[in-house]
Parts: sequence; structure tokens; C-alpha cells
Amino acid sequence: MAGRNNNRLPNNLAQLQNLIKRDPPAYIEEFLQQYRHYQSNVEIFKLQPNKPSKELAELVMFMAQVGHCYREHLADFPQQLKDLLSYHHSMLDPDLRMTFCKALILLRNKNLINPTGLLELFFELLRCHDKFLRLTLYNHIVTDIKNINAKHKNNKLNTTLQNFMYTMLQDSNPTAAKISLDVMIELYLRNIWNDARTVNVITTACFSKVTKILVAGLKFFLGKDEDEKQDSDSESEDDGPTARDLIVRYSTGRKTTKNKKKLEKAMRVLKKHKKRRKPEVFNFSAIHLIHDPQDFAEKLLKQLEASKERFEVKMMMMDLISRLVGIHQV
Repeated sequence: MAGRNNNRLPNNLAQLQNLIKRDPPAYIEEFLQQYRHYQSNVEIFKLQPNKPSKELAELVMFMAQVGHCYREHLADFPQQLKDLLSYHHSMLDPDLRMTFCKALILLRNKNLINPTGLLELFFELLRCHDKFLRLTLYNHIVTDIKNINAKHKNNKLNTTLQNFMYTMLQDSNPTAAKISLDVMIELYLRNIWNDARTVNVITTACFSKVTKILVAGLKFFLGKDEDEKQDSDSESEDDGPTARDLIVRYSTGRKTTKNKKKLEKAMRVLKKHKKRRKPEVFNFSAIHLIHDPQDFAEKLLKQLEASKERFEVKMMMMDLISRLVGIHQV
């Protein structure tokens, strides 16, 4: 072991990372050397947090990759990353900010960090003017909550996050508020957060001053997003060949036994495909979970009377009011 390439290892993080994963105790000294190097880079970063730092980015990802090998030494590492993001996210270099987020996601996937604090931080980072970052965070939030509730519902975590997201829907940043709403709707549609608490938090979106949030809330209760998905699915199905197309295709060539068998097989496949198509189903389950439908309908009507939104949005409000009246007899 003494003949190991000690001089080159500190400068080759990828090689060192692979060696550490194979035998963590054998490379503890090399790791500690890199950890001290990381800490000194963090101190330099704090002096000028708006400056890009490729070296710090590489060290952060290295620490995240080997975090499970040296849990004791890196016990404070996740919290330190969270603090750096929390205090400096608005001025951070976009690439470095993305690296910090990816490192935290990696640590979360290895179960080295508590989900509650991390998800709340990621919701706050939705305020950043970085579309790719927001998309990455959105995907992680939905996937992580889905995985947490995979075996059984984690009601304590769900309640905490739902309360936090209620405040996010009132956020002054319309983009952050809209993505928070999108997360709740996606989790409801996936049958992960399909409870009354989620639905009643989403009702607040129907009174938003921001048009895109208002429309998203109305569409959720009207089932418009699901209808649009079904329409796009049916359109893609309609793009396939019809029975007439198949008959024309196989009758124009030579009338051989082989062509006749091909036609019969294609017709059977088409028939089977048609049977698979489901009839249109209207899902009003979300409307049934509203705590006070009469108060909700009255507030919507009052908003409609004073609304200056475009005609299509007003029609959606009227549609939702009529459905509330029809289902709940308010």
C-alpha cells in the first residue's frame, strides 16, 4: 500500500472517489486532506459568494459522493450546504447553485439528510430566476414525496409540508407560488396527496390575483388538465390506421394467401386496440372534498361579479360554480 500513487490521488477526485467506495478505511487520510481543502474553499467562497468556483463545485460533489463512507466526519456537511444555499442563493453563480442542489439531492437519495428541511429549502429556491433549476427542484420534490409515501402515508411530514405550501401559495413571487400549486396538483393526481387538506389548500388558488395561478386552480376542480391529457391520448390513437386503411393497403397488392393472413392479423390487432380504449369518465372527487362548498361558491360568485379577467376565465368560474351547485345542492 505504501507504493500507492499518493502524489496523484489528491488531484484526481474521480479516481480517489472510486477507491474510497471500495475501501473507505484505507483512504481516510486522503479524504481528510480533501475535506480540509473543501473547508478552506468554503471560507474563500464566503468572501465573494457571487464568484464562480469550479474547484469548490468539484469538492462539493466529491463529498456528496463519499458521504455514506464517512458519516461521522461529514455529519455537518449537509447542513452547511443548506446554509450556504439559504443565505446566498440569490447571488450565487447559477452553475455552482445547481451543483449545491444536486449534491443535496444525492445526499437525500442516500438518506443522509432529513426531507422536511430540505424540501422547504427547495420550495424557497423556486423563487430563483433559473428555469432549469426550478424544473430540477420540481421533479425532485414530487419524486421524493412520492417515495416517502410509497409504503405507507407519512402523515406527520405531509401535514408539515402542506402547511408550508399553503404559505407558498401566498408567496409574493408568482413563479414560486405557481410551481408550489403544480406540485400539489401533481401529487393529488398521482393519488399521493389525495386528502381533503390538499384539496382545501388548492381552493385558495381560485382566488389568486395572478391569472395563471387562478386558471390552474379552476382547471384542477373542473378536471380540464385530465381532459386535455385524454384528448391528446385519443388524438395519438386516432393517428393509427383504421380498418378501411388496412383493407385498402392489403387489397391493392397481389391477392396472395400471405397478404390475406397479414390483413387478418392487422384487423385482430386493431380490434383489440379499440377494446382497450376507456370511456370518458368525469372525476369530481376533488369537489366532494371541499369543506364548505356553499361558502366557496359564494366567494367565487362575488369574485366573478367584480372580475376583470378575460371571458374564458369568467366562463371557467361560472362552470365551477354550476358544478358546485349541482353536486352539493348549495
